[in-house]
Amino acid sequence: MEYPIAADKHGNDSGRIRFAPEGAIYFAPIPKSGPKPTPPTSCGVKGVAPDGYTPLGYVDEGGVTITPEISSDPVKVWQAAVPVLYNVKEASFKIKANFVETNLATTELFYGAKWEKATEKDGNGGWKEIPGTWRLNLSSTPQLEEISLVVDWGQAGVQNRAVIERAMVADRGAIQLQRQESGKYELTIEALDSSGRLGYVLTTDDLKETSTPPSRVASADLESDTAAPGDTTHVSVTGFKPGSSITVTTGTDKITATGSQTDQRGDARIPLAVANDCPAGRYEIKASDGTTEAAAGALVVDAKPKTV
Repeated sequence: MEYPIAADKHGNDSGRIRFAPEGAIYFAPIPKSGPKPTPPTSCGVKGVAPDGYTPLGYVDEGGVTITPEISSDPVKVWQAAVPVLYNVKEASFKIKANFVETNLATTELFYGAKWEKATEKDGNGGWKEIPGTWRLNLSSTPQLEEISLVVDWGQAGVQNRAVIERAMVADRGAIQLQRQESGKYELTIEALDSSGRLGYVLTTDDLKETSTPPSRVASADLESDTAAPGDTTHVSVTGFKPGSSITVTTGTDKITATGSQTDQRGDARIPLAVANDCPAGRYEIKASDGTTEAAAGALVVDAKPKTV
């Protein structure tokens, strides 16, 4: 696996910082009877709507907010001043966005009603259509309809997709009609239970393949370049094999290191004890796991013994 920027000695990799400069939102109505849309199981092709789904168009510059949320209650006991566990009370998965396209999908979702041909009385006791005019009736007892939602986003060849199999519009914002700013349809869409799922996320990012930090070069560093007789300083090692025993050589028996094992990342902080009768001088400090050796640099011991 190649990395555009190699991880540093702490395992930090700026090449794995992600943005979402491109994306789209698609929806499909779920009818009360008849065939239902089939939620996609792959990331698909960028810019192409999943089969049976309709694009909702442009979203304002604030982008899309995806919120997986839980609400929990602490379980408190007599024997402890802190909770011993938390019990999940509620869970939700929300998608929020401000849509800036006035199209059939966004308006019908926002108002919760369907557009119909507008009609008027024809003067003969009947009704006739009004040419070029459509009407949307806002019910005093609105019925929320189920939909399925797909959110796509990506960057530099990496595609991501969040799928909510069953959802409803949970909240709507206000439309502001202004001279200098376009109208926006603010919608919060919340997942419903679907066979024990709120939804799922798909990605082509190589997260599993790189869950172990990339190989790092073994290194050692002195926390202080100088010490006095009687002092204790430390050498920090990184990039060694996790769980390995580290031996530190100092070039003298007057500076001793307490053996240490590296942690699960291959790091360790090892104390160096400078004897009270250690001669002044310059001592090269090295760390090794028996296979790999790293130089930490020189420790300069001055001639001022530590008073006891």
